[in-house]
Amino acid sequence: MDYDMITLVSKLRNVKSMEELDEVKELGESFIRKQKNYAILTLMAVAEELGDAEILNSVDKLKIYLNSILKKEEN
Repeated sequence: MDYDMITLVSKLRNVKSMEELDEVKELGESFIRKQKNYAILTLMAVAEELGDAEILNSVDKLKIYLNSILKKEEN
């Protein structure tokens, strides 16, 4: 577990009110934004190294996979 996750879990375990829960929610959203930004920077570095086509092919495969999951959930 990384430091952000440990911090989030620790704060979540100590929530005693809805106001504190809102604060933990904001903290969690902040951590998610940080991870999304890291993922985008990683994709940009990979695209620079392997080329845009490689990234686009991977994204297309992921999109197909996610759509198949959504269809299963709808049924």
